[in-house]
Amino acid sequence: MEYVLYVLLGIIAILILLLLIAVINTILMSDKSDGKPLDPLPSEVETKYAQDLLRLIKHKTIAGEAGKTKIEFKTMHQELESLFPKVHEKCERVIFAGGSLLYRWPGKTAGRPLVLMAHQDVVPATASEWSVDPFSGTIKDGKILGRGSFDTKATLYAFLKAAEELLEEGFTPDVDVYFSSSSDEEISGGGAEEAVEYLYQRNIEPLIVLDEGGAIVSGALPSLKRHLALIGVIEKGYLNLRFSAKSTGGHSSTPPKNTPIARLANFVSRVEKRFPLKTKMISEVKDMFQVSAKSMSFPYRLLFGNMWLFKGLICWLLPRINPYGRALFSTTIAFTMMKGSDAANVIPSEAHILCNLRTHPIQDINATVQVLAKIARKYDIDCEIIEGREATPIVNTKGVAYNYLLNQINKNFPDVLVSPYIIFGGTDARFFTKITDAALRFSPVRVTNDDLKKMHGIDECIEVRSLAEAVVFYKSFMKDFQTIEEAN
Repeated sequence: MEYVLYVLLGIIAILILLLLIAVINTILMSDKSDGKPLDPLPSEVETKYAQDLLRLIKHKTIAGEAGKTKIEFKTMHQELESLFPKVHEKCERVIFAGGSLLYRWPGKTAGRPLVLMAHQDVVPATASEWSVDPFSGTIKDGKILGRGSFDTKATLYAFLKAAEELLEEGFTPDVDVYFSSSSDEEISGGGAEEAVEYLYQRNIEPLIVLDEGGAIVSGALPSLKRHLALIGVIEKGYLNLRFSAKSTGGHSSTPPKNTPIARLANFVSRVEKRFPLKTKMISEVKDMFQVSAKSMSFPYRLLFGNMWLFKGLICWLLPRINPYGRALFSTTIAFTMMKGSDAANVIPSEAHILCNLRTHPIQDINATVQVLAKIARKYDIDCEIIEGREATPIVNTKGVAYNYLLNQINKNFPDVLVSPYIIFGGTDARFFTKITDAALRFSPVRVTNDDLKKMHGIDECIEVRSLAEAVVFYKSFMKDFQTIEEAN
């Protein structure tokens, strides 16, 4: 008995020692950065950029809108020609059948090129819900309001404006620079895929592709004091499954046990209550927490800054209390659509439920389906794959491309933290993994969490100064890119 007591006391002593080490480490890791934002551009320049962006917002480039789409994109192209005359004079331009664009700015040498991306199309907007006309926009309280202002006409404007100004200065890039802008990103169309095929047929392998996805976010994590620049290094996969249950049907006045809907409901309840898929913190997510920890309040700094002690606890706890945590560590499961009988008094002979999953790289589509199909069989339910694509390859965060982007963010946004990030949704960048191993997702735009929520919603916006910062960033990114391969 004494032996057991000594063992327990020893374990308690070790735990206290480990916790003491973690507390000391937490105190020592406090954020001592004195980085400050770069000086703003003259107000008249920032205002001119903002007014130019409104000219792009006024074009209702809604992807897939029958009858209007072709005309709207054509007038948008004419607007681009008016805004950026030197780009259209000096750059080769390909216009694909659906209105997607690919520009080539010829460089001095034949090194691996750079590709900058932003899509022209936007999601619909209901004018009566907005405080301004979503397709005219306005500048109000230092912000540009309008559909597409953030997603992604701002970045399209910013890198073309950066190129326009560099051309006015007589600059020629050392290697080719491409500007790719699809017309159907919002409906997962094939515009970007056409651009990739065009480049692939010409054996062009970009050193870096830079698309939307991450941004410079304030309040990205709880208690985080500094902006966090999130670089998307992987895009989660996409999977739709149909779960179907059958019966002989019948009248609702004499219902049997375990009807199709009842079995589907039991299956959904089982999956919701006991999450069946793998949970793991990959190194890129670990890096995000560790980078952020030093700028968090003490409790969060203690937790996220001492992964050697608390990693297991975080992996167990965070997915259970926070949907964002679940998305970081696992494939997500969302039951979204259900169909049963067409009449209120008829038991369906077949009912089904649709499940949308965003697959994590730790568990591919085949393994995911096997787990869920096995559970479904216990309820006499069939599982069918409707559509799916795997998660994209993870960009090497120790490689040349990632570190070039990291250095450019540090140069142009010296006040922010920088970390890798998992993209939960879909972007056009996924198509470019066919021709590059460095398809990165990052927009050089400061944004709040509240503004991010407006992206496909009401009063979408971007700060006037953020647009100007993006132009400055892209100018630097293209100018410095000429020596990247030599320097590494």
